[in-house]
Amino acid sequence: MRITPTALLLLIALTLSAADTPLAVVRTSGQYDADGTVLYSVYVATGAETITEVAIGETVPLGTRFMESVDIPAGVIFEGVRDNSVVWRLKEIAADRLVGPFTFRAKPDGAGLVIAEPSAAVSYLRPVTGLIEYPGKNTPLVAFEATGTVTFDQRGTLNDKGENVPVLIGKSGVLFFAPEGAVRAQTAVTVERQAIDEERLPTTGEPLWWCGLHKISISPQTPATKPFSFAFPTRRQITPGLTVSVAGNEDGSWAKSTATGNRPIGFGGGGFGGGFGCQSVPFGFNTCGGQFGGFGGGFGQFGFGVPSADRLLSTVTSAQLSTALGTPATPISAIQDGTSNTIIAILIGRR
Repeated sequence: MRITPTALLLLIALTLSAADTPLAVVRTSGQYDADGTVLYSVYVATGAETITEVAIGETVPLGTRFMESVDIPAGVIFEGVRDNSVVWRLKEIAADRLVGPFTFRAKPDGAGLVIAEPSAAVSYLRPVTGLIEYPGKNTPLVAFEATGTVTFDQRGTLNDKGENVPVLIGKSGVLFFAPEGAVRAQTAVTVERQAIDEERLPTTGEPLWWCGLHKISISPQTPATKPFSFAFPTRRQITPGLTVSVAGNEDGSWAKSTATGNRPIGFGGGGFGGGFGCQSVPFGFNTCGGQFGGFGGGFGQFGFGVPSADRLLSTVTSAQLSTALGTPATPISAIQDGTSNTIIAILIGRR
């Protein structure tokens, strides 16, 4: 699925300060899990050269306690915790690659704020010895709420300046965009995040790792005249650019497509409901586009997932990102520390 101009409004560029092109860049991201623990992830992007004998370290933030290593890319060795840093090692990272997530679980002690982005570093021995550090951010990490509602009218979704832009649906962490003229009257969209139960979701030919399960409703149930776009948080961090499969069933039963009276469950690039589809974008989000009207006025319950094998591989090139996002992506080899140069596209409104 090609990401529409509307969905591209959801992306911003991460910029750095002026210097020579680095051999690698490291960034971190945190999110609350359903049980109240925190999943901290780190990503590494390389420039024009392969780096070898690589070590990656991410700090366990103050006020949290390391519990376990959760997700690591294929071929990576988890070294444990050293000097309050979680350490992973791998033989090499090829040129022009984004690798990650490397994820660990931490338990907050309840004594203070939990930060959103811990400090991290990546070291390598060749082509030259190097150490790249990321200082992190002390921005508080906020847990998403299970439900949220946004109200808009014929002007579309508006920010506090009256501009027609994507907005958060309450405190759910879901971004939503309705263009001007999509509806003719005041309309409310409600989203509800639901627990993942693998046994209740459809069985697929290619094993899927389910990113999320949501229920969406619209009131009044009047078909939209223009497509809506969403950005749904995934339940864990995922590698950007993965193909997303979508499954839905309006009555929430997840009945098989052969069951009498139920709309078939659709998978693959076309999504379901006549053009609804999703694509994964950095970091830990899926951008989805579709139009109300083919869903009885709402999407009902739907889930989305990525191929398990691709998720475990956890690597992507700029060319793959360009193909996946349907728009030219800044080559990872063009990473520069410059105010007008981009490195990795990051979704806005994550917290």
